[in-house]
Amino acid sequence: MSARLRHNEGVITLQSPNRIVTALVDPEFGARIGSLIVGDQEIFITQVENGDSLSWGCYPMVPYAGRVRNAALRFAGEQYSLRQNMAPHAIHGTVFDRSWEVISSTPSTTVLETELGPEWPFTGIVQHRIEVTDNELALQLTVNALQPMPVQVGWHPWFVKPDYSALRFAAMLRRDSAGISTEQQVPQPSEPVDDCFIDPEKPLTITIGNVQMMLTSDCSHWVLYDMPAHATCIEPQSGPPNSINDHPFLLSAGARLTKNFTIDLQQIT
Repeated sequence: MSARLRHNEGVITLQSPNRIVTALVDPEFGARIGSLIVGDQEIFITQVENGDSLSWGCYPMVPYAGRVRNAALRFAGEQYSLRQNMAPHAIHGTVFDRSWEVISSTPSTTVLETELGPEWPFTGIVQHRIEVTDNELALQLTVNALQPMPVQVGWHPWFVKPDYSALRFAAMLRRDSAGISTEQQVPQPSEPVDDCFIDPEKPLTITIGNVQMMLTSDCSHWVLYDMPAHATCIEPQSGPPNSINDHPFLLSAGARLTKNFTIDLQQIT
């Protein structure tokens, strides 16, 4: 567990009724789950001193997920500049390093909320609901638009490198020379990837230590990043990278978008 998580009194501890599953939620660091422990097994990469805010825990990606080409948003005939935090692109939204307000909290559930912030050209609010049960971590994101806007959501979990994984998809979306997914579907390669996928062929499962997990979401796309030796990221997203421009989900003023992500947790012997 990181020094920040030990000393930040604002961190929320959620625990399952059977007290086997513990999640530490950090409102000051993007409403992320900074630690998920099942029994005595840590599931997520926790923060290290001077660590990049993109590289640990499990955080919401809102109002876009993945790369946005050249950090430029096009909407309603206008072009807007986004934060260029993976030059030359923008990546993973505007709220992963914002402070969130705690709306409600019980021993096993919390709801947090934040505005989309000054780095997004439209006004909106996002809520992150996090619940720990005896056998799952259940996450829900809801974006409420206060004016018309395009939107995309997702989660970026940094899993400790699995001992075993079954992550097979019907197709991968080929990347172009700028590293942005195209619409061209190709077979999933056997080597490590940092790519977007569609249509899981079987339930997505990983095993870390003595904990077996199944990942499910009503998001349409998954980004798999398993190049690091210490971690694997399996990211449900409501669209592929740059879809905020290419195929945006459009919200009118007063409308909302809700997506869910569940990690089933089973201890094995």
